[in-house]
Amino acid sequence: MITCVLFDMDGLLFNTELIYFECYQKAAAEMGLTFSFELFAQCVGIPREEANKFMLQYFGPGTDTTHLERRTYQLVEHYLQTGGDVPLMPGAQEAVELFYRRRLKVGLCSSNIRKWAEFYLDKTDLRRYFATLTTCEDVTRLKPDPEIYLKSASLLQVDPAQCLAFEDSVAGATAAIRAGMRTCMVPQIKQPDSFIREHAFKIYPSLLQVPADVEELLS
Repeated sequence: MITCVLFDMDGLLFNTELIYFECYQKAAAEMGLTFSFELFAQCVGIPREEANKFMLQYFGPGTDTTHLERRTYQLVEHYLQTGGDVPLMPGAQEAVELFYRRRLKVGLCSSNIRKWAEFYLDKTDLRRYFATLTTCEDVTRLKPDPEIYLKSASLLQVDPAQCLAFEDSVAGATAAIRAGMRTCMVPQIKQPDSFIREHAFKIYPSLLQVPADVEELLS
């Protein structure tokens, strides 16, 4: 029986991926580089070291990817500090509220930094629904490793098999499945691979479809 629901953040609850992409574009342009959406799609939802490998393959071995990443973060910070919009994904608020009203424990599992997770949740008034926030700062291995999901289950004092997880990325869904959780994917930039299609409980076009399936999801 499901007693806990865990949500990814970027691309699932918040439409932030395009914000990051535009900031990567600006940072790359300052370095005389063109950051394509295809490259961004390769880097979404994977550990920083792997993303850097894709960037080096794309731009060349001499590229200062550390500076590119640092400058991108500065641009995102500026966007947020100057009142930039952080739009919710369709159905996100309704899904979070739905499970909270059912008296389930609700947690966040994000590969992002805690400061941004807290900022997004506070800005959209969703913070009150979450019992735990688990971010990249709380683990040593990022998605697709299951550590972040296992950590959240431990913090919430529930068995991973009692958790329902929602993810938009292949790496994230893989992490939740490997943690032994009932996993639903809501793909945005990357479509599910064969592993996800075989092991995911549901694949949704958006979170708008979740309420209609709530009894099945929690059974």
